[in-house]
Amino acid sequence: MCTRITCSTCKKPTYSGCGAHVEMVLGDVRPADRCKCRESQSQSNQGGNASNRIPWFRR
Repeated sequence: MCTRITCSTCKKPTYSGCGAHVEMVLGDVRPADRCKCRESQSQSNQGGNASNRIPWFRR
């Protein structure tokens, strides 16, 4: 189950947990007012070569 927390970086509401209940815990927070730190971090981690994205194929 997810719970609402405050991001330590941007101080905006976000969630902790599995991610399946985000709308339930952040339903009263407009999407524009929610923390975007996870989104920007995951976008910066995308790209690179295939060995970075699929580590179980590395030897």
